[in-house]
Parts: sequence; C-alpha cells; structure tokens
Amino acid sequence: MAAVAQLASTIRGGLSKSVFFCTFPANLLLIPLEILADHKFSCPCDSQMNTPLTGLIFSAPAIFLLALMLLYYWHVKYVKKEKQKTPINLLLGTFPPILWIILLLIDGEYVACSKTDWKGEYVFDDKLKIKWCKPTEMIPGRNETTLQKQTLGYINHSQRDGFIVLLSYSVLIIVVVSFTCCLNAKEPEELSQEEDHL
Repeated sequence: MAAVAQLASTIRGGLSKSVFFCTFPANLLLIPLEILADHKFSCPCDSQMNTPLTGLIFSAPAIFLLALMLLYYWHVKYVKKEKQKTPINLLLGTFPPILWIILLLIDGEYVACSKTDWKGEYVFDDKLKIKWCKPTEMIPGRNETTLQKQTLGYINHSQRDGFIVLLSYSVLIIVVVSFTCCLNAKEPEELSQEEDHL
C-alpha cells in the first residue's frame, strides 16, 4: 500500500511540474464556456453592432487565457525559480487561447453574425438547423432564401477556416516538439564526446 501511495505521489509531483498539467484545466474550461456562449449568444442583427460584439467574444476570453498562462510562467520562473524549456512552454501557453478561437470558428455562427449586414431577428431555423438573422423588413434585391444561403456560406467558410487553423497549429506543435526533442537528444551526445576528448 505504501508503494502505491509513493507511486501516486511521484506521478502527481511530475505532472504538477509539467506545463501540460497547468494548461489542461484551462482547456477543459473552454468547452463549457463555448457551450454557454452558444446558448446565451444572441446576435444583435444590427450591422453596426455585429462585428464589435463578435470581435469581443473572440478576443476577450483568448487574451484573458493568454494572460493567465503568462502569469503561470512568470510564477514558475521567478517565484519557484524552475528552469523551463521556453519554445515548448510558450507554444503550450498559446494553446488555450488558440483553442478558444478554433472552437468559435468551427461553430460558425459567430462569424456569420459578424458578417450579417441587414437588420433582423435572431432565430433558430428548424429546416436548416442554424441560428440566423431573419430579416424583419424587405431588402431590395435580396429575399429570405438568398440571405439564408448567404448565412450558410458564412458558417461554412468559418468552419473551413477553423479546421485550417487547427491543422496549422497541429503541424506547428509537431515541428516545435520534434525540433526540441532533436536538440535534447544531441546535447547528451555532445557532452559525452567532449568528455572523451578530455
């Protein structure tokens, strides 16, 4: 029983020192935040308000999460005085804000709201299974079906962009981790070669 407790303590100690342990809870918080934002979000359907509101929804939580990650790194580096591998830590620190933006892009309705340029009422369309700004007055040269297709186009483009950002960020993580692993693998070899020459 003491061996199991010792093993658990060792694992917990190792995890608490890793950056992943710090970012994981923040990443888990993003999912309910996105669900809450989706249920409570109501596009104003006003061309002057749509873009500023969705801009704040994208940027404010992302900047807050980035600030929390920077505060954590500052605490670890200057208060705990632990040495950190900077490239990977900086990359992991950007993960929660980037994940927030990816979730909103994949949702699509936020971008569709920001691009809506007509006045209307934000409603759920049972047929299309989307929320959109249903026009409250006739728009010359544009009927309701055209505006629905336009909204669907905005959602599709947003989702495509979200998956492109996800793919790009994944490739970046793979490159940085691989590069860092290669550097760390070379360091012991170089040290052993230097010792051989002495």
